[in-house]
Amino acid sequence: MENSKVVLAAGGTGGHLFPALALAKELSIHGEDVWLLTDKRGHQFLKEANLSNLLIPVGRFDGSLFHKIKGLWGLLQGIIASFHHLRRLKPSVVVGFGGHTSLPPLIAATVLRIPTVIHQADAYLGRTNRLLAPFVTSIATSFPHVEKIPSSCTKKVAFTGLPLRPEIKSADYDPPKDKGPVHLLITGGSQGARVFGEIIPQAIQLLDPTLQKRLHITQQCRPESLEHTQTLYEATQATVELAPFLDKMGERYKKAHFIISRAGASSVCEAALVGRPILFVPYPYAMDDHQTYNAQQAVDAEGAWVRQEKDLTPQKLATLLSELINSPWQLQRAAVNIRSIVTPDAAQRLSTLIAHLTAQKEKI
Repeated sequence: MENSKVVLAAGGTGGHLFPALALAKELSIHGEDVWLLTDKRGHQFLKEANLSNLLIPVGRFDGSLFHKIKGLWGLLQGIIASFHHLRRLKPSVVVGFGGHTSLPPLIAATVLRIPTVIHQADAYLGRTNRLLAPFVTSIATSFPHVEKIPSSCTKKVAFTGLPLRPEIKSADYDPPKDKGPVHLLITGGSQGARVFGEIIPQAIQLLDPTLQKRLHITQQCRPESLEHTQTLYEATQATVELAPFLDKMGERYKKAHFIISRAGASSVCEAALVGRPILFVPYPYAMDDHQTYNAQQAVDAEGAWVRQEKDLTPQKLATLLSELINSPWQLQRAAVNIRSIVTPDAAQRLSTLIAHLTAQKEKI
């Protein structure tokens, strides 16, 4: 008997691609023939992924009237290409992970009456998924509660969690010892701008010198601001590693005593899985302010802190860091609490949902 095919639709950013790749790996373990429909931006994440993939045109609707018309043309091309690919592949299920790239394949699959799933990573239903929600077969969510899901669609919702990169694993938390080293991990520098490149090192400058000496800081930093940030850190006594891209994140998470990060869904769920206390600084220009909704899930569990970028000053950040490092019990408690919001078997749950839809289709 030929294995069933599952088509995943994801592209644009790692936030959409990484959960799709994690699901693809899980489906492959169960013998599914997995294909990915993605765009040119998404394709760059596939260098090491052994996954059959096809490129589709994508329309974006930002900017001027000309760009909106161009986006509509791109969408139509994407739908036509998706029709072609889906008719040839004949998948049992099509799964979209939000964003512009998932729209053409999900529209095509709906017209072709192929069962469909949209996975909602953030705690606020994205605009593409909001458009698709009334028409898809099922809506999988990363968090138990997601804002803006239409009341007419609530019966379709299945809480699965967010499939995470396999190198991110749970690890025991050992809070910093009195006068011992404190490992601070700062991620999200690609959207860091001033708050990460300037405010954080300025906050470190305000700490007591004896506390500065204990700090071992690893920070993702924009290439264009790396030299300036390095100069600011040179006025401290902390040990600092700056890089535009941080690899081996599983090891870095495991070593961290405290994390400062944006609040994308992956960042929230990864911190929860490894069990690390974290300060979220939501990206202020995120669509519908969805990062604040993501962060609130961990804050409500008393496993994290959140500060809006507009309210965060070097003095306020220095005060918070000093308080937490000098009362490690707070860090220990947060490390335990944040684990309560994670779903370690998210990829398996989503795979089970897909298998259920496949079985239903075969009965028809």
